[in-house]
Amino acid sequence: MKKVLAWGLALMMIGSLVGCSQSGGGSSSAAATEGGSEAASVSADASSGDVFTLGLIAPLSGSSAVSGQILQNATEMAVKEINEAGGINGEILINLVAVDDEGVPANSVTAMQRLVEQDQVQAVIGSQPSSCTMANMEITQAAKIPQITPASSNTGVTESGNPFIYQMTATDELHMRNIMQYMSEEQGASTFAILYESSDFGTGGYRIAGEICGDFGLEMVANEVYNAGDTDFSVALSNMQSADPDFFIFWGYHTEVAMICNQMVQYGIDYPVIGQGYNSPELTNLGGAAVNGIMISTAFDAANPDEKVQEFDKKYTEMYGAGYDQNAPQSYDAVYVIKDAVERCIADGKDWTDGETLNSYISSTSWDGVTGVTTFDENGRMNKELLIIQIEDGEHVIIKG
Repeated sequence: MKKVLAWGLALMMIGSLVGCSQSGGGSSSAAATEGGSEAASVSADASSGDVFTLGLIAPLSGSSAVSGQILQNATEMAVKEINEAGGINGEILINLVAVDDEGVPANSVTAMQRLVEQDQVQAVIGSQPSSCTMANMEITQAAKIPQITPASSNTGVTESGNPFIYQMTATDELHMRNIMQYMSEEQGASTFAILYESSDFGTGGYRIAGEICGDFGLEMVANEVYNAGDTDFSVALSNMQSADPDFFIFWGYHTEVAMICNQMVQYGIDYPVIGQGYNSPELTNLGGAAVNGIMISTAFDAANPDEKVQEFDKKYTEMYGAGYDQNAPQSYDAVYVIKDAVERCIADGKDWTDGETLNSYISSTSWDGVTGVTTFDENGRMNKELLIIQIEDGEHVIIKG
């Protein structure tokens, strides 16, 4: 495959795929089983003072377990740091309750109900798939509990008018604009073909591509769709090759994208590939040499020499012994956004235990964290500059910063 662009894969992790993992420093977490959750007990150190109960909802088992474990690891890492320093405002320990939604919307609704009704969380981080977040966020909205998703990028998440939901990740439209600007302005492309998954995420990307490509002087000359779990992409790739575009856009997840890249090599199909969604620890493991040259749009990558990025990378790798994707630092920063909001409530003499009050402080956040300065627009969408990375010999190289 031509080494023209590849987007952002902020790499890897592994770790246990199910169950709960406990962090020290006064935090604890419990994994959900069969759509429920075990209540996480508050540590003895926290029993006599104020406690902030933070929920985490993510796919900790099933096909998306690697991604969910990344969210849990990074969230626990932030909670551990805060609690070891004395807690929020030096006095309020965080009790973390993690539940497993398996990446299934119906399960996600059940898991969120347990977080809200049984565990009485005061804020929630998650989930990973957009379909799960769009299903479960109605529950937090009704309960007036702020929810930050560090991974769900579908624009529909914050187009709903729900004032309690925030995207701590770039929307699909921002990613698509980043891709198209780079390919048209820096690579001189004028045509493209898109291959996308038949999910909310994939179909949303396809829709956005068609709506905005004209803004960049680009023309979509072919589009193909596949289902999660498909293994034969020969017809779709042949149709895209026949259209002879300047580049391919892939909008899907790492398992299928790795197979697609291997089949491109097998059939001698040689086009620049760029896209979003497959920034996972497993892409290079599954794709091997076939994914060299592929490009990815991302808000974060460990290849960035920034001191905060390198410090996060060192801590995460030491704690979990593996790499990660951009959802790890976004989850980590989400905890600190909540911490900062509570502390500003306290400084202003406001009641941080009131969901609407806390939500108003989260909406006005300006937190300078690992992923840069996070602010939210009026819809709850994160505003940030994006990178493009390319995979070279299994390593990430930033080609647009």
